[in-house]
Amino acid sequence: MSKPASTVSAAEISRLADVTRATVSNWRRRHDDFPKPIAGSSEARPQFDLREVQEWLVGHGVEVSESPVTELRTLVRSRTTPDALSRLMAGLRASKGKWSADPRADVHGGVDVHSEADVHSRSGTLRDRVADLLLALERAAAADGNRAALDVLAERALEDTAATGVYITPEAVAKLMAALLDSPAALELRSVLDPACGSGSLVLAATVAGAVELYGQDALSVQVERTRLLLEAEADLEPDVREGDSLTADAFPDLRVDAVLCNPPYGQRDWGSGELAFDTRWDYGTPPRGEPELAWVQHAIAHLRPGGTALLLLPPAVATRPSGRKIRAGLVRKGALRAVIGLAPGAAQPWHVGLQIWVLRPSQAGEPASDTMLFVDTTALPATTDGIDWEAVTESTVRAWRAFDGENSGTATISGFAAAVRLVEVLDDEVDLTPARYVRSSLDSDSVSDQVDDAIRRLSGVAAELASVTDALGGWSAASGKSWRFVSIADLVNYGQLEWVRASPPSTAKSANGTRVLTAPDVATGSPASGSFATSAPETEVEIRDGDVLIPAVRSDRTGGRSARVAGPEDVGAIRGPHVHLLRLDRERLDPWFVAGFLTGAENVSATRTSTIRFDPSRLRIPVLALAEQQRYGETFRHLFLLRNAARRAGYAAEHVAELVTTGLTAGALAPDEKDQK
Repeated sequence: MSKPASTVSAAEISRLADVTRATVSNWRRRHDDFPKPIAGSSEARPQFDLREVQEWLVGHGVEVSESPVTELRTLVRSRTTPDALSRLMAGLRASKGKWSADPRADVHGGVDVHSEADVHSRSGTLRDRVADLLLALERAAAADGNRAALDVLAERALEDTAATGVYITPEAVAKLMAALLDSPAALELRSVLDPACGSGSLVLAATVAGAVELYGQDALSVQVERTRLLLEAEADLEPDVREGDSLTADAFPDLRVDAVLCNPPYGQRDWGSGELAFDTRWDYGTPPRGEPELAWVQHAIAHLRPGGTALLLLPPAVATRPSGRKIRAGLVRKGALRAVIGLAPGAAQPWHVGLQIWVLRPSQAGEPASDTMLFVDTTALPATTDGIDWEAVTESTVRAWRAFDGENSGTATISGFAAAVRLVEVLDDEVDLTPARYVRSSLDSDSVSDQVDDAIRRLSGVAAELASVTDALGGWSAASGKSWRFVSIADLVNYGQLEWVRASPPSTAKSANGTRVLTAPDVATGSPASGSFATSAPETEVEIRDGDVLIPAVRSDRTGGRSARVAGPEDVGAIRGPHVHLLRLDRERLDPWFVAGFLTGAENVSATRTSTIRFDPSRLRIPVLALAEQQRYGETFRHLFLLRNAARRAGYAAEHVAELVTTGLTAGALAPDEKDQK
């Protein structure tokens, strides 16, 4: 009996070839010999024969990625079905960096076998196939981290699941929510529950904050095993994660914990509102059918010990919908809702929406309810070139919350960012809990005016810097077009002219090392080393030297371009951060800025523009020129690097000024000067 072909999707082909999805679409249109779909339709989720695709790529000179994660993805595509892989995940165990299969579990059911003869002819026994998967899993986890390896398994296992509203909580958001659990009036954190645990991000973040008793529940069995394996691998703890819908089939009805962290499913339509109409969890009102998030809020509160804290990541509509006004009023009036934190769009999926974090802690019996609550608007903080400045958001938000939760709650008010508001001001006809509404209405006019003056001074400074760098440009002439011989980075490594230190993932080990870490965003923006071993510890420690060429293994902007930077004296001694490639050159043969400049040229940018965040610098090429000529080009590239950085800083400074003035004018904290009318 012949074995059915292993299939890959168009997205998987793009990962395999390290190109964009658009490139794969172009190949299909422009090359008649491109493999035809063998499953699905030509337009809707087509599936291709993996062997045919690999042969086509090799035949057309396309280098196939050989990363451990790609190898694992290829293996699970070729050896398992989604259902079989979900059974395999149930039998996996992770401990101290090692992966194993529980001999008592149906792990052999996780291997897609078509006949016993086929098994022996191609891969030996079923146990051999499981061993192959375990080895590939360990390699991928070692190269790119446990989460990346588990994401590959879950991606395949969830392929046939018709689930909506299932999103991974980004690490930065999870860290912020976990950090908010450490406040003056909070319980000492030992136990945590996530009733919609998904990939396990929130529970994992809670372990860093001190949690050791871990509980989770999810409606999808794959997500249950995904969370369990992640916590076993990363925290070396044995969590209690169960399958089932937490609202309609609570797996922990009697459990009370120190904290609940939850990012509930987005866009739930049928959450069981009819059968749960008289549920005992609805202490603040029965949630209408269109308010599933308020059901999750009350479910979280029901699982708290006295004095416990719950944090939920919610869409902003929950704060304003008329149908939820009564429940919102109950949460505010009884002092259960302690803070609402507004995040900027792009924090988490759905990316276009500015989500909110609700902080809940019901008043204990016999204690008076608080008469104030905290509103935080993080959108007021300046962004970085990569979007949200999570370090600033986390530091400022946690500081405001701890001040509010302590004895000096009045110090929590920070003009333009946070406001402690009396409950009577919130309990109007709408009970609108949008943070910006209260933060901007509490702006201090003198403070806003001072902020605007400071911002304008900074703008003037960076504008002068931009003008100076622009004036320094020049000294070139038109050329008729040069015909160069090129050499790749891989060839330079082979010739001994260059040492390539590959990018490494973040380290999961804790370290007290106080050395500065130069992160990928630092490289992309030309900023000084801003990371530390507490926030950006690399798996492999490499000390930066003067003249090292640094390339982020992530896109530098949304266009798919990449940047390269030459380390200067100010960078010497810092440690190269995660996801940064380092090229150490033979300075007697290669000029660093010449290499960095050509690596960011149009040809190389096109070669590395990809839908994935990782790329292989070995294919990048530079011209073969004498050192003196390299240095002439290198000096111009250095000035262009300074120009880009100055222009970037000037653009953000101008945007910051415009935002501050607009906010002051619209909030009534500023007024235009009176001018003579002509």
